[in-house]
Amino acid sequence: MKNLKMFAVAALAAMSMSATAQVTYGYDQEYTPTRAAIYGADNESFGLFYAQFNPSKIHSKATSGSASETESESVNAVTLGYNYYISLSEDLPLYIAPGIAAQWFFKNTKEHGEEDKFNMISAKIPVNVMYSIQVSDGFRIEPYAGVYGRVNIWGEEKYTDEDGTEKANIFDKDEMGDLAFKRFQLGWNAGVNFRITNAFTIGVGYYMDLLKVQELDGELYGYKYSAKSNFQGFDITLGVNF
Repeated sequence: MKNLKMFAVAALAAMSMSATAQVTYGYDQEYTPTRAAIYGADNESFGLFYAQFNPSKIHSKATSGSASETESESVNAVTLGYNYYISLSEDLPLYIAPGIAAQWFFKNTKEHGEEDKFNMISAKIPVNVMYSIQVSDGFRIEPYAGVYGRVNIWGEEKYTDEDGTEKANIFDKDEMGDLAFKRFQLGWNAGVNFRITNAFTIGVGYYMDLLKVQELDGELYGYKYSAKSNFQGFDITLGVNF
């Protein structure tokens, strides 16, 4: 009798523990919560709204004959954008991420009583491929790489000295001559994001224009010369996933 009582207590305890891990539907269907049900499916598509700080430079290279010279001018930018990460496989955490963003490039230099202001507003359309590496239930490492197109919408350079202020539309050849900026760029970017608790993303990356924003070719004193400039810099990202 004593052994029978112990068996009954053990059976009741086992039934109680099983009931805490199972939810019963009807008479013969049971549902056991899985990690995917608790933390979300591993490879679900998702959106990312992000803000970026983009410490950048306008990199210029001038050549004449066999001689060449490079120069870089620092410029900052901020970006607000949205990417949608589309899952390419249920079994492989691979995504393609088209997006759209607005960018503001700016620079303000003061020296010897002179001030030079540069501003440019652009629309950017990136398309990246991203691979998601799950480190834990609440943390993923997500390297990415891709290309982008950028349309430069508005730009102005304003120079002020003791004689007054002069403004120039940086896309207008009548005002800028051969140094006028181009309206459209193509480029590439790569980096790594860190997705935290499926809610937030932080990351760092690098970008570089492939098409030149300024391009000048000519001849001086019988020598051919060329000067080309493009934007390149870093992307520091803070975003919200949904």
